[in-house]
Amino acid sequence: MSRSLLSALAVLSLLALPAAARAEDDAKKEGKAKGEKCTISIKKGDLFTRGKNLVIDGKKAVRDAVAIDGDVVVRAGATVNDVVSIRGKVTVEAGARVSGDVTAISGNVHLQKGATIAGDVTAIGGEVQTDEGATIAGEKNQLSININGEDFFKKLTSAALTSAITEDCELRFTEE
Repeated sequence: MSRSLLSALAVLSLLALPAAARAEDDAKKEGKAKGEKCTISIKKGDLFTRGKNLVIDGKKAVRDAVAIDGDVVVRAGATVNDVVSIRGKVTVEAGARVSGDVTAISGNVHLQKGATIAGDVTAIGGEVQTDEGATIAGEKNQLSININGEDFFKKLTSAALTSAITEDCELRFTEE
């Protein structure tokens, strides 16, 4: 199993832990009483969006691009280190470059002809569509498990995000 696939599975496991912890009312009340919050840290040069699409225009250099409940589109001429979409799809257009990994959790990845990915491309709970002429230097991974007609990872991600990220989340910007 590749490094990026293992990393993505680790992320899913970590997302599931807060959802399981919040299942008990007593634990939830105790956490609220202590002011427990979800914090999403964003570093200088990162782009993050929640609930809408993230489009990275050409001639723009971005460190990491992350969308939760939205799609990520990397346009021709843009360079991004890593791209992640949770409950959305990732499209890397012709002439765009990702110098690291591309990951979609509960979504698809589409690499157009002429797109260049220096790392791995992973779709968990989705598919990787690679047009002829797209370049992937690393591995191409996709994993879906259907149980009773439902994708396991989509259901897991939905449950985890609904309780862990949509309640009391705040963004924290850090300089680095």
